[in-house]
Amino acid sequence: MQGFHVAEMAVPSLRFDIVIWGGSLSAPAAALAAARNAPGARVLLVEPTDWLGGQATSQGVSAIDNAWFDPGRTAMAGDPDSHYAKDYLEWLRRMNEPGVPGTGLSPNGTSWVSREVFDPRSAAWVLDRMIAEQPNITLMKLTTLKRAEVRHGRIVALTLIERTPIAPYKPFDDFLSDEMADWYSTADSHRFAKVVHRVEAVDPVRGFTVIDASELGDAIVLSGAAYTQGAELMTEELDSSGQLPAMDDRASQATVFVFCMTDSEVPHAEEDLKTHWPQFDSYCAEQEASYFSLRHFTWEKVWTYRRLRTEGKLHDFDAVHRGDVSMQNWEPGNDYPYSSLLLDTASTAAQAHGDWLGAVDHDTLAGCELHAVAWYFWMKKNRPTSWDTTFPCGSHPLNMMGTRHGLARFPYVRCARRIVGPGNFRILERHWKNSESPDYDNMPSHRYYDAVGIGSYAADVHPIRNQRGLKPGFERPAPFYIPYRALLSGNVANLMACGKNMAQTFITNSAYRLHPIEWASGSAAGTAAGLLYTTNAAEGAANTPECFLRTHDALRSLQRAVRQNSPIGWKAWNDAEFPEAPFEPHVS
Repeated sequence: MQGFHVAEMAVPSLRFDIVIWGGSLSAPAAALAAARNAPGARVLLVEPTDWLGGQATSQGVSAIDNAWFDPGRTAMAGDPDSHYAKDYLEWLRRMNEPGVPGTGLSPNGTSWVSREVFDPRSAAWVLDRMIAEQPNITLMKLTTLKRAEVRHGRIVALTLIERTPIAPYKPFDDFLSDEMADWYSTADSHRFAKVVHRVEAVDPVRGFTVIDASELGDAIVLSGAAYTQGAELMTEELDSSGQLPAMDDRASQATVFVFCMTDSEVPHAEEDLKTHWPQFDSYCAEQEASYFSLRHFTWEKVWTYRRLRTEGKLHDFDAVHRGDVSMQNWEPGNDYPYSSLLLDTASTAAQAHGDWLGAVDHDTLAGCELHAVAWYFWMKKNRPTSWDTTFPCGSHPLNMMGTRHGLARFPYVRCARRIVGPGNFRILERHWKNSESPDYDNMPSHRYYDAVGIGSYAADVHPIRNQRGLKPGFERPAPFYIPYRALLSGNVANLMACGKNMAQTFITNSAYRLHPIEWASGSAAGTAAGLLYTTNAAEGAANTPECFLRTHDALRSLQRAVRQNSPIGWKAWNDAEFPEAPFEPHVS
């Protein structure tokens, strides 16, 4: 990487055995699993914001799309929680313990899209406590990844930039589009004092394992790992020579800045919310004419769709009440459909070899912010209530986003950079069982021989305008599995990925991106990293995560360890402890 020379800065090294570069909900899951499975390992969890939890906290999507699960369906086997990891359920349960800030976990029936809705402030606080209870985890918040050094196909060092707020500035007082470039600069600013850290392995011979559990895939790009982004144009399949299919790398899912609404004690125009954008009124008029809509729903149904708190009767989704808190994440509302958050791959590569800034399109980021506030005013204008609304921000007690401006700390990223596994492996749509199949309700999707997790969600695409590429052929795949191969890099030996960064196509990502599935993939990746450390420490070896695919016994030991916390099969169908498909050893 040019333009940034760590050696010249004489930065002392921090030494760890497992490094998790975070920002998604899979990151704390990976850290907890690594720490449990390797209590002797030094685990570093790096979080770019000041809230752990990704889409559930810093991105504000704290109403999980799971209400369409029918507990009476075969998949649930009479136990709607049987598909969740144990520590994921613990996280939810602890949101209502004494002393938790915010309003905690709300009762089922608060929102019609979700069984589990909660205050993001509560969720982030509990994650902090769960991480702090593991003595071998070091947590670095407000820290970004700037560089990865690779030798002989392995990451040997990482460069991090840690920032400390300079009073009176608080993180996210400014809009993210104004603040984010500051994250990647080594220079002190009026917002932050910076410290540059170099991270290396405790034992240089054994090395360390790096897990990219982020939203932007910085570790993937900076290490030179093969990855894809965007949508496959014509096919998900490899060609006859094993090459990846052609992609539209600027195709994406719509990015959205989430916010909350509640009632106002007095009618007010909230003109101060508009002052950041001179063109605000004209933009609102343009969106009202061409995009904003309730679709076929009522205003009340949009309000209760992701309602986080209610003063009314549960399961009454046609009534809104003073004291309600409605989280807004709506299409066609604050979903931003006009451009991708990620720069194209050529621009990303150029930035990786120059001055790495996350390869984010800051025009898109700024557009998302304007668009979100415009949607708020559309909802305010079209309210059927006798009372006015307010946009909780700053010190408002129901400002669940916790920022000065009231938007989430980070946009909800539905579609990220995705690693490519060994042999160009990715999870393909063709491994799903179609909802139109006659046995859809009686069997799950293809069970991979190396399954290390499960999930179930719709193929839910929120496309941007004018993008090319494949779209789901059906809405709901049958319950599916997470293969271990999807967590591995095909060309960087000690790099793993989880969450939306794992090896998958655009279409499969649209279903695998749900909160508990992110957690499951993180738990599997962390378990593998922990077992690998224990094995290497005992043997004085330098095995890499791919070693669990080399023998039947190694894979089974990994799957057995994952099952201690997170299911790898569906109770209704998977009587056998492990998949029955023949073992397919992989040799690098």
